[in-house]
Amino acid sequence: MATVAESLTRLTSEIEQQGLTPENSRRLAVEIACKFGVQEDEVGILLLEGSTLVFCHPSRLKGVGRIPLNSSSSIAARTASTRRSEVLNHFAQVKHTSFFEAVKLSQSEIEDGQRPDLSSCVIQKLMTAPVMEGKKVRGVIQVSRKGASPTAAGPDFTQEDLQQLTEMASAVAACFHL
Repeated sequence: MATVAESLTRLTSEIEQQGLTPENSRRLAVEIACKFGVQEDEVGILLLEGSTLVFCHPSRLKGVGRIPLNSSSSIAARTASTRRSEVLNHFAQVKHTSFFEAVKLSQSEIEDGQRPDLSSCVIQKLMTAPVMEGKKVRGVIQVSRKGASPTAAGPDFTQEDLQQLTEMASAVAACFHL
């Protein structure tokens, strides 16, 4: 059985040429979600385009808006600007841009049993890591745990989890183009 690093390396080589197409973004999110035991839509993949971040995954957030790097209330913008990874296990209490959280799951996915109904839940815990290629920021990857409460959202993210996410973000940097 392939390790996460091996499967991520294989996936990166498969999608590097095409970049972050909607399908490739989803494949990358699935791989990351499996590693951290979260739902696919609890993984955010943002690409830096000029001076703004745009969601590549979940794809339904792509058309919602862009996040300027100078946004004082965006954790993703802060991650890209400071080039620092971070764990926020009390994310619901942190001032942040929340209009992206208002985008709901499609009802058919919930009814089909493909995923639990997290539509009324908020992000309780978050890990965020810059995607760096050399010294250049290419984007941000975020992994969250949603729930009605911090306890319901699941276990806290650890520093080891953050280290793994940071390594994963570096490993996939070459894919961060459209």
